[in-house]
Amino acid sequence: MPPKRNHTSMSSSSRVDGNSQVEPIMTMPPYRTPAPTSLQLRRQLPRNAPVKAPAQQHRHHTLSSLSLLSHDELAKYTLDLQTQLSALQQSGSGGSGGEVWSEEKIAERAKKTGDVCAAEIKKQMKWQPSCKTGITKWSYTGIVPHEDVFYKLFGFEKPKKPWKQKKTALDDFIDRVGRISASIRYGSLGLTGGDVKVHWDQDEKTFKLRSFACVAINRRCVL
Repeated sequence: MPPKRNHTSMSSSSRVDGNSQVEPIMTMPPYRTPAPTSLQLRRQLPRNAPVKAPAQQHRHHTLSSLSLLSHDELAKYTLDLQTQLSALQQSGSGGSGGEVWSEEKIAERAKKTGDVCAAEIKKQMKWQPSCKTGITKWSYTGIVPHEDVFYKLFGFEKPKKPWKQKKTALDDFIDRVGRISASIRYGSLGLTGGDVKVHWDQDEKTFKLRSFACVAINRRCVL
């Protein structure tokens, strides 16, 4: 009589069938606890715990890149600058009573503000019948993070007592923010008028510009 086979001596990873062929046994991978979801992590935080928003990367625009943005994109960009300004004011680092800005930082922010200003004005320059006489009005409202940025941008001397409104010559304004023109079908549009009115709110650090624009330049007559 042949000896009985001892099945208990076989490895746990194989088995013997009726034809004495060894077949591997499929083993399940070890169970791993799934990573907690964001909702579960939030529930683990104490009540009223501040939740940090993801960091946003702010692109450094130029006048050319700002000119390519749509009105909504420019509005969002301006809103982002206003949000940064509010954060600076709440921390006490903006304005005359806060951190003293370096000349380099002031000049850099003034250049950026001027580029946004020029791009917004250009968006308003579209052909219409009033362009023939140069009576089309434009306006722009901006905001600065520090009052020195405003005075640097428009070349005003910082006064001892805040003022509400001033005028700057158009040529001086163009030297500050750059030449602004818009292409039309048979020519281009540019700024006109003698002066640019500048309204300044010292407390809110906002300014408003008003003048005339859209006189036709080199516009050819079409019969």
